[in-house]
Amino acid sequence: MVTTKLVTASQAHQGASLPAAPYDTSAYDDIIEGSIDTVRVEVDDAFHDMKTFHNLEPDEIMRMCGGHSARLSEIRVRIQRIEDWKREWKNIRTREIEPAIEELDRQYTIASRLHSIRELDYKLETGER
Repeated sequence: MVTTKLVTASQAHQGASLPAAPYDTSAYDDIIEGSIDTVRVEVDDAFHDMKTFHNLEPDEIMRMCGGHSARLSEIRVRIQRIEDWKREWKNIRTREIEPAIEELDRQYTIASRLHSIRELDYKLETGER
C-alpha cells in the first residue's frame, strides 16, 4: 500500500533560502541625487517623448534625443560609481538606462537621416546642387 503525504507550500520551502529583503526604491541617494523611483521616472519620460517623435520635425527630435541622452548618461556614470556596494542600482543601469540610451541613439540616427533627406529634397526643388 502506497501512502502519499500532503506537503504545504511552507513545508516544501523549508530548506531553501529566503529571498533578500526588498530594498526601498524611494530611498534618496546623495551620489545619484535621486532614488530608483525618480530615475525610473526620467527613463519613462524619455520613452514617453519618443512616442511623440512621429509628430515632430527631425531637428526637434534630435534636440530631444540629445537632452535625454545627456541626462541619462550622467545618471549612468553616477550609478557606476556606487553599484559595487549598492548592487540594486546595477540592474537599473543595465536593464533600464542603457536600453533607453541605445533607443535614443537609434532615434537620433533616424531623425538625422530624415533631416538629410528633407535637405536634399529642398535643394532639388530650388534647383541647387
